[in-house]
Amino acid sequence: MKFVTLVLLALAQLGAAAVSAQAQAQAQESWTVTLTRKQAGELQELKGKPSNTGFALSPDGAWGTRWGASSAKAAGDEALANCRAFLKKGRRDCILYAVNGQVVARPVEPTRKVSAVYTPVNGKTAPSVFGRAPVNFSGNAPAAMADTKAMRADPAHASRLKRDPGLEQALMQRSFMNMEKRGFAIWFEKGRGEQHMVGNSGRLQLNFGRWIATPDGLVCMFDGAWASTGKKVGTRCLLIDTIKNGIVRFAWLNAEYGKPSFRKGQIIAGDARRGAVR
Repeated sequence: MKFVTLVLLALAQLGAAAVSAQAQAQAQESWTVTLTRKQAGELQELKGKPSNTGFALSPDGAWGTRWGASSAKAAGDEALANCRAFLKKGRRDCILYAVNGQVVARPVEPTRKVSAVYTPVNGKTAPSVFGRAPVNFSGNAPAAMADTKAMRADPAHASRLKRDPGLEQALMQRSFMNMEKRGFAIWFEKGRGEQHMVGNSGRLQLNFGRWIATPDGLVCMFDGAWASTGKKVGTRCLLIDTIKNGIVRFAWLNAEYGKPSFRKGQIIAGDARRGAVR
């Protein structure tokens, strides 16, 4: 009886594996790459833009472009992200078609149907595509507020702030977001950062030349300027009170002179500046 049970179990596992393989085959399809008239016109127009350029498209009609990127790879990656921002659940994924005017796609490319779509900047859908970073932290709100007050009185105090390598590592190459559908995403990397927002006039972007995180949970971004105009905005600081498995209790401190107004945020384990799919 035990032998029969083991045989039946093995057959069941083989059956489950076959079903899984069949599902994967169905999820991934082959596409003979062709451009619609509109896509071909967009690609032609892109040739007159500053390099580096990228062009991506989906079998279901979406496309995305990028020009003036820092490298050919960045142009391709951002074109893909821009294309994916126009997809819907159940549509086929985008492929990279051309970089710097050269076709890089093969005549037949594999593609798949996507199960979730992230369109910047949406804090509600970001976790389902990227996931939250499993990090934890506990700060010291009074001490962080005291440092902020000291910097207002003497900007040179910023150079005396103590860095917290652990908190900085928790934020590095990740997106700090609120949880609203129409919100913001702050991207941290070595030596610089960006804040992307959704305003009444569309997407807005702030660039920061440097940033620091302290053991008390004070996170300040310096040398800020609007990407579109270059207009300077100076320093922006936020207080991270706690992080529990990627869920953040935080407050902006720029205009806070009394008790901080705490909000709920999250640390996303991915780049929420651009479109993405799962």
